[in-house]
Amino acid sequence: MIHKELADMKLRSLVILLLGLGLFFFVAPLHEFTVEMLNEYVQLENMPRFLERFIPKNFIERLSDWSFYIYTQWFGKNLGQFVPILAIIMAFPLFARETENGTMEYLLTRNSRKKVFWSKACAATFVLLVQMLVFSLLPGVYSWLASKDFKYEHLTAYTIHTLVGALFWFTLTMLFSVMYDDQVKPILTAVGILASTTVVGIFKPLRFMNTYSYILGNRIISTGKMDVTYTVGLLFLTTIVLIVSYVIFLNKEF
Repeated sequence: MIHKELADMKLRSLVILLLGLGLFFFVAPLHEFTVEMLNEYVQLENMPRFLERFIPKNFIERLSDWSFYIYTQWFGKNLGQFVPILAIIMAFPLFARETENGTMEYLLTRNSRKKVFWSKACAATFVLLVQMLVFSLLPGVYSWLASKDFKYEHLTAYTIHTLVGALFWFTLTMLFSVMYDDQVKPILTAVGILASTTVVGIFKPLRFMNTYSYILGNRIISTGKMDVTYTVGLLFLTTIVLIVSYVIFLNKEF
């Protein structure tokens, strides 16, 4: 059963892995070029004021440091922005595709509901976490191979934020995949919630709803420490959503 799920995800997983690797090797080698380009903008006599607000000189000076550059531009920008999207892509067809194609009944005649659910959930979770782990460890491996002066002490915190953030959005999307009978509704619902919580999180009292702030590592870059409270909170919500998904699957009519 697990082998079937891994085979079904092979193409999707490979595309995501290649895209992630390609994105990293587009960002990392451009360190010096990016700093030089930003310095040229700052030195312009007629530089627009809005650029001065978005590109302060002290930020560019900090970007010259390799560790600050890779943490902010990889975890805090490129990878971080795609973590929820990649998790949603991995989760939305898990159960809904079987229901939509009429193959769920066939699976349930050969296997128990418990086995079907956990085989699908565990296989997809394993693949997702491996992908996120590879993307998170890339900066450390690249820095070592390229002899870059990299502050490895923050890598663990960023990795945990990435893994937990991805796991939360994966589990939430999997819930919708269990609930709905077609593949469109789970992805639309998950993306809608992601967009709405991000927008609502702009307001200070509701800032906790914006998971992007956590995934991008804003707390880490400002304090140098992992956000333990938010991590525990997301893991708790992930567990609750997983249990709800399981209960719904056990009682759903196909």
